[in-house]
This record gives sequence, C-alpha cells and structure tokens, in this order.
Amino acid sequence: MGWIARGLWGLIAARDPAVHPRTRLGRALPLIGAIAGMLAGLLAFVYYKGNVSSQDNRHWMQIIFCSVLIGAPISLVATRPLLAWRIAWLAAIYTSLSLHLDQGTPWPFQPVQILSFPLVLAVVAIRHRRAILIWVGISAALLVFGYVNPDNVAPLLLLVLAILVIGDQIRRRREVQHELAEEAERTELAQARRAIAEERNRIAREMHDIVAHHMSLIAVRAETAVYRIEGVPPAVAEELQAIAGTSREALTEMRRLLGVLRDDSVPLTEPQPTLDELAGLVAEARGAGVRVEYSPAEGIEVPPGVGLAAYRIVQEALSNARRHAAGAPVAIVIFRDQAELRVFVRNEPTGAPPPADGKGGHGLMGMQERAAAIGGTLRAGPAADGGYEVVATLPLGDA
Repeated sequence: MGWIARGLWGLIAARDPAVHPRTRLGRALPLIGAIAGMLAGLLAFVYYKGNVSSQDNRHWMQIIFCSVLIGAPISLVATRPLLAWRIAWLAAIYTSLSLHLDQGTPWPFQPVQILSFPLVLAVVAIRHRRAILIWVGISAALLVFGYVNPDNVAPLLLLVLAILVIGDQIRRRREVQHELAEEAERTELAQARRAIAEERNRIAREMHDIVAHHMSLIAVRAETAVYRIEGVPPAVAEELQAIAGTSREALTEMRRLLGVLRDDSVPLTEPQPTLDELAGLVAEARGAGVRVEYSPAEGIEVPPGVGLAAYRIVQEALSNARRHAAGAPVAIVIFRDQAELRVFVRNEPTGAPPPADGKGGHGLMGMQERAAAIGGTLRAGPAADGGYEVVATLPLGDA
C-alpha cells in the first residue's frame, strides 16, 4: 500500500521533473505557453462576458479571476504539467460554484476548460510515474462524476483512461529508448577498451620483436666479445660482463612490462624485488662507480608490497643521483620506526643546481605514487646544504 500513499502525496506535493530542452522550439515552449495562456484567458473572459447574466462589479471581478485561473494551466503545461493539473482541477470546482452559465450545457465548464483538460492530462501522463497517474485519473473521474450529465459519464471516463494509458506508454517508450541509448554508450565504451587492449598488444609485440631482440643481441655480443676478440684486457672483459648482465636485467624488466601491456587484468607471476635485494642493487651501483654508503634494516620482516616499494624508491633515487649528481657520494639508510619503515636516500652537494622539488619528472612522481599506493608518504627535495634528499615513510601494518 506504500505506493498508493506515495502516489497520493505525489499528486498533492510532488514537483515536476526538470526540463532540459535541446532544440530551439523546446527552449521557446515556456514563451509559447505564456502566450497561449493569455489567449486562453482572453477567450474565457469573452465567453463568460456573453454567457454570465449578472454584470455587477462583483461578477466582473469573478469573471476576470476565473479567466486567469483557466488560462494559467495552459501557460504551465509545458514546464509544470502536474502543477497545471492542480490549478485546472481547482479552477473547475471554483468556476462551477462562482459563475453560472445561462445556456443549458450538460456540464458547468466552458469550452476553453474542456479543451485544456485533455492536453494537461496527456502531458502529465507523459512526464510522471504510474502511481501519480492513478491519482490524477481518480481526481479527473471525480470531476466527471460530480459535474457531468450521467449519460456522458462513461464516454468521458473512457476518454480519460485512454489519454492516461497512451501517455504512460509514451513515457515507457521514452524510458526504454533512454536505456537503449545508455546500453549503446556502454557498448561503445567496451569497444573502445577492447581497441585499447588490442593496441597495447600490438605495442607489446613490436617491443618484443624489435627492442627485446636488440637487447638480446647487446647481451650476447657483450658476453662473447672476450672470445671473439683477442687480447681483451681484464678490466675491459669485466666491464663487458657487467654490460651483459645489465642487458639481461633490462630484458627481464621488459618481459614484466610486456606482461602488463598484454593483459592488465592478470597479476604478475614473476618474482618481484624485495627489501633483501637492496644489497645487490647497492653493489651494482658501486660497480658502476657510485660511492654508496648503505645502512640496511637487518632482521625485520616487511610485507612484500612494502619491500617492493622500498626497492623501487631506492632504485629510482640512485638513478637520479647518477644523473643529477654524478660523482657525489650517496647515503642510503633503511630502518624501522615502530609500525613504519623509513627509507632515507641522500646525495651530497656537487655545486650543480639540484632538480626541482619532488613534483616534476616521472621518476619522482612514480616514487610518490608507489608510496601512496601502500598508504605511505614520500618527500623529495633539495637539502639546506645543497644536497638532495628522498625520505619515504611506509606503513608496515596491513599494507
């Protein structure tokens, strides 16, 4: 029974849905309605003037007021149809009680009212839900039963029912069309995503066939150079082996990236770097000529996500130090502070201007995103003495 009460309350107090016209004619409907309402009021005034017997001042005021009431629903029907029906319904009762027509019509309403009722009912049926329509139909039936000649009640009730049913079907058809349009939009979005996935697969294939191929050649040529070239000095041979190892590490990273490009819904199955592997990263940096002082956090267990984030942050910080502060010593400190892992990376000043504070560059942005992804924070920026510091705070809870 709740929908019945909601429908009755809707008839009494519900607001009409907002109208957002897209055409010039639709935007002009309020003005057209106002003009039509004034014309309807004028016609009602002329009709009353010729069919109401008494012409004293009180009746003149009644005629003017009733003419305004009759024209108001036509002015509002385009934008506020339910309000227009309320006014038309009250106007039908008021005019029948306050003014008496001389001619013997089978109803106490004048032609303007009789023509406006179907129009208002039709617009209400198109714009409002079925629960409200039931009560609108009941209110219209009350007018029919109360004022219409019994011989004409049945045809008028059928007319009211037909108007409400047809209007309701038009509303349902519009809703279905709107739902179909939304479904078509979702289908287009799915097709766009599929096209993006296909493009990612194409890029992955090209990277695999071209870039990975050349990286493999670099690794192979560096490894076999000492066997193909006679008299290679030991230092050069060691450097070639380092180049080969770095190339193979790059190939491993590229395979991981190719997996992401091919299908971003499948989690990576290759082992991810952990906090314990920072020692190897530091050794690799030292082998490349960077003076690194490393203080690891020994004997603590960290979640895999925290370890991966710490590893990538230190890796990017070392890369930035090599690019922007070549030759400067780098200090790396990892320690636990209660329920947080602290990562501190600092390179000493070199005299060159440091990079901008940690908001520019994809590397710094990537570090901040990695920290934020596990609920941590990261600060990167110049130090007071001209060096550069990266400080990350990573929670060790349920990260």
